[in-house]
Amino acid sequence: MALPAPSGALTAQGLVFRAPNSERLILAGVSLQLEPGEALAVIGASAAGKSTLVRLLTGVWKPSAGTVRLDQADLSQWPREQLGPHLGYVPQDVELFPGTVAENIARLGEVDSARVVLAAQRAHVHELVLSLPDGYDTPVDPAGALLSPGQRQRIALARALYGDPKLLILDEPNSNLDGAGENALAATLRDLRGKVTVVVVTHRNTLIQHVDKMLVLDGGRTQHYGPAAEVMK
Repeated sequence: MALPAPSGALTAQGLVFRAPNSERLILAGVSLQLEPGEALAVIGASAAGKSTLVRLLTGVWKPSAGTVRLDQADLSQWPREQLGPHLGYVPQDVELFPGTVAENIARLGEVDSARVVLAAQRAHVHELVLSLPDGYDTPVDPAGALLSPGQRQRIALARALYGDPKLLILDEPNSNLDGAGENALAATLRDLRGKVTVVVVTHRNTLIQHVDKMLVLDGGRTQHYGPAAEVMK
């Protein structure tokens, strides 16, 4: 039974995650709730459980206990091929694949030129792509040096926005960005606010002004959670 396209309402209840073959808890009882179009910043020290949380929110990993629901449907009920088009994800370690820039943005599916350009424009990376030797037809060598880490990160953001997803999850998307890239990312978050549900893991205050809520993790547990202005205080 195919589920209808989601609006982007995201709920996590009592998420617990244990390390494989271990009783050590990486996450312990983390909960959050986002209405469609709301943005959440997740912050915390190293090894606080931030990347584990976003992997659970994408359904890449399954929680040891607790649930993640997208529009009230448990992520486990969504076949991956049906969920994929509604979900954008930029992992902490960005990987692009052999093919052209356009093919990477199109998620290695059939290239729809208009949608590729639209995704690049929403990610504010269109001009950067046009500056490459062959523009959108520039080949991507995963081991090559043609694209800098920051450029790869910005192209990965365009890939995440391809096809108008309703949930966008970004794991430290500005870790390799320069000033121009940081401004482009902030502009993207500002443009998406109220339209796409966003979860962003970040260490930088420059992105926090573009979110509605904040979650502070410490040792896998919720230290603070609520409206961004209140948590910042």
